[in-house]
Amino acid sequence: MFPSGKIISLSVWLMILFNLLLSFGAVWHFQRMNPEIQSICDRNVVSLNACEIMLRELTAKSMDQDNFQAALQIAADNITEQGEEENINTIKKLFEQLKNGDATVKIALSEQVLELHRDNQEAITAAADRAQRLRQAGAWAIVLLTLIFFVLAIYFEQRMRRALLAPLEEMSGVLEANARGDRFRRCQAGNVSQDMKTLFQLINNLLDRKS
Repeated sequence: MFPSGKIISLSVWLMILFNLLLSFGAVWHFQRMNPEIQSICDRNVVSLNACEIMLRELTAKSMDQDNFQAALQIAADNITEQGEEENINTIKKLFEQLKNGDATVKIALSEQVLELHRDNQEAITAAADRAQRLRQAGAWAIVLLTLIFFVLAIYFEQRMRRALLAPLEEMSGVLEANARGDRFRRCQAGNVSQDMKTLFQLINNLLDRKS
């Protein structure tokens, strides 16, 4: 068995260690969430704004083709989702036809821009769902760490009780009994550390000499 002092020291250090792990785990978890949330803005909000500008120009009485072209270029430079490049190429072709005077493509052009807008909205929703799942997973991880810490705390409390508190109660009981006149009661070693056995023996020897 471990000496009593080592058990106490080990228990304290393990409690400190698990508290640190719990704290660093929580910090690490929330730091992982920040890039995920930031990526939502970086990847998709720019494209959404560009789509809104293009739709506004398509529904305006007097379309500003330069403004539409600039927004389309922003979307083209910010391709993030699968199939988005093909969609943007289609928008470019339809826009060229519109600039050449073919007004019949305006509806098809609007539908393509709406599809691009919808794809980026769905990407934002999916990213938010991933962030939510990550947050939930982190919360359960913290709960698990707390549970492990709780179980270990109970385990070491029991070890400390057997290694230190129970022997102290035994010595206290023997000395109190001797003080009341019981000259025959002695410390019983049992399942204790070698340090406690030595201390028990010293007390028993002292009581023997006193008797």
